[in-house]
Order: sequence, then C-alpha cells, then structure tokens
Amino acid sequence: MDKEKQNNDSVKVDPFLKWHLDSDQFDVPDIPLKKNKIDRFFRYLGSPANNPFERYINHAGNLTVLAISPILLGFIFFLLQFIKVSL
Repeated sequence: MDKEKQNNDSVKVDPFLKWHLDSDQFDVPDIPLKKNKIDRFFRYLGSPANNPFERYINHAGNLTVLAISPILLGFIFFLLQFIKVSL
C-alpha cells in the first residue's frame, strides 16, 4: 500500500486533467443475482431447440433420407393394395 501511495505522489498530474478525472462519475446499475422464475421460463421457451431429424439427414447427397422416406412409404402402400387384392 505504501508503494502505491509513493508512486501516486511521485507522478505529477496536470490540475486540469486531475479535475476531469475526479469529476467523471457514473452510476452502476444493480444487477439481480437471482433470476425470476418467469424470466427463466421465458428464456427456456425462447432457447433454440435441437433438430429431431438431424440423424436422418444424409449430408452426402442432395436428396435426404427424410425427403425420400414419404415416397418409399407411398410406394410400399401402393404395392400392398395390389397384394391384398390378389389374395
């Protein structure tokens, strides 16, 4: 502490600069440490969600498994109708 005081006393400061540094004041707003439950709930609702179909998407080709699967299911149901009629 004595070294800091000694360093501050040894430095000569312009009185105009000292006046400006001493007159500079600002207010620090109080930041609540504990968040409100409603704020936490709204933050949870607003947070981004993971894509549930990410594992089905094939990044290698232009068409994805997710895009092809409805076509395949439609074709399978189409074939099942003819198999059922023939039996």
